[in-house]
Amino acid sequence: MTTGSSYPLVWLLLVFAWITNYVIRLGFSAVLPPMMDELHLSYTRAGVLATGFFWAYTIIQIPAGVLGDRFGRRRILLLGLLAGAAASVVTGFAGTFAALLGARLLTGASQGCLFSNDRAIIAAVTPADKIALGQAVSFSGPGLGTTLGLLLGGVLADLMPWRQVFFVFAVPPVVAALLIVRFVPDPPRPLGRGAFGARLRHVVTQPDLWVLGLAGAAAMYAQYVLLTWTPLLFMEVGVREVSRAGLYASLLGLAAVGGLLLGGWAGDRARRQGFGHKVVLAAGLVGVGCAMLTVGLVLGRSRSAPALAIGLLAASCLVWSVWGPSFALLGEVFSGEDLSTAFGLYNTLVVFGAVLGPFLTGWARDWSGSFTVGIHLSAAVATAGAGIALLIRPAFRLAPPGSSPAR
Repeated sequence: MTTGSSYPLVWLLLVFAWITNYVIRLGFSAVLPPMMDELHLSYTRAGVLATGFFWAYTIIQIPAGVLGDRFGRRRILLLGLLAGAAASVVTGFAGTFAALLGARLLTGASQGCLFSNDRAIIAAVTPADKIALGQAVSFSGPGLGTTLGLLLGGVLADLMPWRQVFFVFAVPPVVAALLIVRFVPDPPRPLGRGAFGARLRHVVTQPDLWVLGLAGAAAMYAQYVLLTWTPLLFMEVGVREVSRAGLYASLLGLAAVGGLLLGGWAGDRARRQGFGHKVVLAAGLVGVGCAMLTVGLVLGRSRSAPALAIGLLAASCLVWSVWGPSFALLGEVFSGEDLSTAFGLYNTLVVFGAVLGPFLTGWARDWSGSFTVGIHLSAAVATAGAGIALLIRPAFRLAPPGSSPAR
């Protein structure tokens, strides 16, 4: 374990870093209604803005991991936080659809520096017998940031022009960067490394990374359908106030934290019992499919806001439960020192789900006049992801319980 800071403190500070990113990322969803009114955006164009973030986020994943392995993971992480604050300010100044799309691309590129490097830092400082729980707890920042982003975005949008909301959201990432400089160690970079091409080739030729990434993409598809469209889902069943829809949607973040803790605990427990983390991953994805199917039925039939809330909370809890086992599984199936690069490849694949989900759901809403078709498609994608997860090679390939996974 890296010395200098206790691993719970590192977990906590990286939680805060994720919160600041997600407040900017999901605050965007909360202010979509006034933004769409001002700029006369269709649902399809709003979906393009949501997915534009992820095009840049996807492209930067592997380069960010490579740079972290080469120049220091903490350094690249800090660069991303500061650039994300600047991108939030640029969003506030955007006056056209094209300018807003450019600002979202910049936001995606900056925030893409965090995942591959912070996950590798967590893997370096966390004891092996707590790795799934550590990956889950330290990743609870997105859940908390979801709650704060949707809640504060909706409230602030009622109190001030939506542009000013992004000026407010630019402050927390700077605070997070200062705290990380002071308290989070940068894991030492290995000595005697080979050529860049050989190292990258070693990462991209490991098939289990690709299978794991595709399973994660199915989860991310459903997750970002929820995160992008939930305020408008509530408005479709009769909730009229933007702040109220944002308040209801913000509860998804609390369900996400519960799901992360549940999945991390279940993943470590399953591993101690001799089962691979992929069992928990696949079970979670099946649950997501069932929950999303229920949400679609509510939208198409009862149109009850309380029933919709129950279905959405269940879907959020289950979709977030897959990440702890998934991150822990990556550390077990990947053998090599370039862990940030491996996480970068994994997240590149995963984020394609976030790129496709909001756009296809918005397009289906314009085409059909209802979100029902898009939500049912999400259920099908999540269920297919469970089958993909089971293709990861069996648990006997993994390190025995109590041993350190290969790095």
